[in-house]
Amino acid sequence: MMQERCNSSDSEDPDSPCGRAGRVLVVDDDPSVRSSIGEILRVQGFTVLEAGDGAAATWLIADEEFDVVILDLRLCHVDGTVVLEALEPTANVVIVSAFSYFDEAVIRDEFKSKVFASLRKPVPPQRLIEVVTAAAAAVQHTGESSWVRPIAPRNALRLGLAALAEVGPQELRSVIGKQAL
Repeated sequence: MMQERCNSSDSEDPDSPCGRAGRVLVVDDDPSVRSSIGEILRVQGFTVLEAGDGAAATWLIADEEFDVVILDLRLCHVDGTVVLEALEPTANVVIVSAFSYFDEAVIRDEFKSKVFASLRKPVPPQRLIEVVTAAAAAVQHTGESSWVRPIAPRNALRLGLAALAEVGPQELRSVIGKQAL
């Protein structure tokens, strides 16, 4: 049986099965991992946006509404811990990482209220679907607006920009583009 692929226009249609599962932000600096995760979730009916680093993620989180954030911790320019710091305690984050750079127990202890689950790469697609579906359902069953939100949009952006400022001008040009500097 072939699964239906959901387009962005389908998520706007209330009669479409696409987009009902929830809104997800996938944050990973590896384009192939990011697009694979995004495609797996889109096929399942999730509306998915993608970010290549923590700075882009903080901008999207400040501007959009998400049920779940799938977050790699080791990112170029601005790492995933900066993104975690920028989120309200009620955020639903699924960490998908190799954990070779970060200690999983420390991350879970420090950010426990925000981390719904931690998955080690490579994640089997069925496990990814199960965890993200459960995270989105947890948000939707609360009966209140439990979107992933920044602690305050300006504070989230400051955290992201402060971390970007530490990378240096050459790396900054590659993130925001030469014309902006």
